[in-house]
Amino acid sequence: MQRLIIIGVTALALAGCFDKEQAEGGLAKAVSAVGAIEAANNSPDVTVKSWWRVKDASAAIRIEVCKNNLKLAAPYFGKLSQLAEGQMIGEGECEKTPLVFDRQITKVEVQSDTRAVVTAHIKNATPPEDGAVLDADAKKGKEAGEPFQYVLEREDAKSGWKITKISSFSLYTKEWRDAYPKSEPSGNRYVYGSFQ
Repeated sequence: MQRLIIIGVTALALAGCFDKEQAEGGLAKAVSAVGAIEAANNSPDVTVKSWWRVKDASAAIRIEVCKNNLKLAAPYFGKLSQLAEGQMIGEGECEKTPLVFDRQITKVEVQSDTRAVVTAHIKNATPPEDGAVLDADAKKGKEAGEPFQYVLEREDAKSGWKITKISSFSLYTKEWRDAYPKSEPSGNRYVYGSFQ
């Protein structure tokens, strides 16, 4: 009997090591893929295309980090599952595959030696998830996509370009909105139902 217990404990320990190696292996592979991308910034359009390649490749990193975080938080979610039903636990699932975007540059306007604006049209080309229902407006919006603007700047004509602002055109407000708004310090006013 004692021998059976030792074999069982050893098997569990090894299984944990294999899971850890798989998680670290997937993450290492995803990080390596991003590291292999050339971040070219010799022209405004090349800079934006490089940005897209890095953003797309980093999606695999987010998925692998999510998987790793869920494994690390398993004891927490286990305790919550003893106290409440599924949707209140908020464990969630990691994306199985990265989102896919169809991106087309529609205009490159070099305004000076140190400033340029690249306009693009972007659609979410990811198929809807099983069970998802798109009404007519949602289908129209998915097919239409959204215009985006990338403002690029550089120190002088010999320097590489850098994206300094990204904006999308909101169909609701009919104006350009910052895609990366500066975060403001929180006043912690809200109670947040998901924390209760």
